[in-house]
Amino acid sequence: MTEPAPSFSRLSTYSGIWQGIYPGKPAYLPQQYPDLTGKTAIVTGANTGIGFEVVKLLYEKNCNVIAVVRTESKGLEAREKILADVKSKGTIGVIGGCDFMDLNTIKSAATKIINVLGDNSLNIIIHNAGLMAPNSDGTSEQGYEAMFSSNVLGPQLLQHFLDDAFLKKDGDLKRIVWVSSCTHLMAFREYGINWENPTFKDVPIEKRPDHQTLYGQSKAANILQAKAWATKKADMVTDIGCVSVSCFPGILRTQLTRGWGSLTKRMISWMGYDSVYGAYSELFAALSPKLTTNDQGAYIIPFGQVGEPRTDVKAGLTNGTDLKMWDMVEDMIKPFF
Repeated sequence: MTEPAPSFSRLSTYSGIWQGIYPGKPAYLPQQYPDLTGKTAIVTGANTGIGFEVVKLLYEKNCNVIAVVRTESKGLEAREKILADVKSKGTIGVIGGCDFMDLNTIKSAATKIINVLGDNSLNIIIHNAGLMAPNSDGTSEQGYEAMFSSNVLGPQLLQHFLDDAFLKKDGDLKRIVWVSSCTHLMAFREYGINWENPTFKDVPIEKRPDHQTLYGQSKAANILQAKAWATKKADMVTDIGCVSVSCFPGILRTQLTRGWGSLTKRMISWMGYDSVYGAYSELFAALSPKLTTNDQGAYIIPFGQVGEPRTDVKAGLTNGTDLKMWDMVEDMIKPFF
C-alpha cells in the first residue's frame, strides 16, 4: 500500500446504493449519440443483458461492432436478433471462445479480434462482461476465485492485447469503459482489495469471504483499473485524446443474477430497471462529449452522471494505489502474454 486507506462511513455505503435504486433520468440518449460511421467498438459479454443493448444501440448509429463472447453460437444468435430489428450501415462481427475463466483462451480470441479489425481504427472498448456469482465457490481453470478472474484478470489481459491497435492517432473518438458496480461499496476495507491474496488461490473454498465481498473486490478493482491504465499510457493517451473511465450501469434486470435465489430475483425484478438503461450509462461513458481527458478514471453512475466511488477507493485513484493494483494483476497475467 502507498498509504493507509482512509476510513469510510456506513452512511456513504447506503448513499452509493441509493444511487442505483433511485438514479437520475438518463442524461444522454440515443437521439443525442453521434453518427458512428467508420468507427469500431469492441463490446465484451455482448450476447445478453446490457451488452446486447449496447451493441444494438451502437449498431443503430452505423458503428462497426465486434461482439466478444464466450460461446460463439450465442453471439451469432444475438447478432441475428439485432440484424432483424435494425437497419444500419454498420456491421456486427462475433468473436467466440473468449472465456475469462480460462486465461489461456484470451490471446487466441484477441488475435481473432485483431484480424477482424484489419486496418480499421479501433475507437471504443467496453469491458462489459462480468460474473456476479451467488456463492463463493467458483474457481477458474488457473485456480483463481472466479469473479476476480472473470472481472479483473480477463479484462486486463484482453486490454494488453488490444493496446497496440487502440493506441493510435487514427480517429477523433477514443474511449475505454471498465464496467464496475455499486457493490464495490461492500469490498474489503483497504481500498477494496484483499492485498495479500486477491485471487484466494490455494485457499479452501469454505475459508473464502462471502460472495458479495468477493464481487465487490472485483468491482473496486475495475474502478482502479480505469485510472491506472490511463496513467500507465499517459503520453499516448494525451496525444490521441483517449478517456478511460469506470461505470456503474445501474441496478438492472439482467441475466447477471441467473443462479441466484428466488428472493434476490424478486427484489431485482421489483427495484431494477430494464437492461437498456444500463446501456445508457455505458454509452454515456463511451460517447458523451462531456467527458474529456481531464476525466481519466471518472466513476460514472446511473444513468449518465459522474459520481464518486467509496472514499478509500477514490483516494486510491490519486495516491498510487491504482498503479499498485494494476502491477499486481499484471504479474498474474504475464504468463499468458
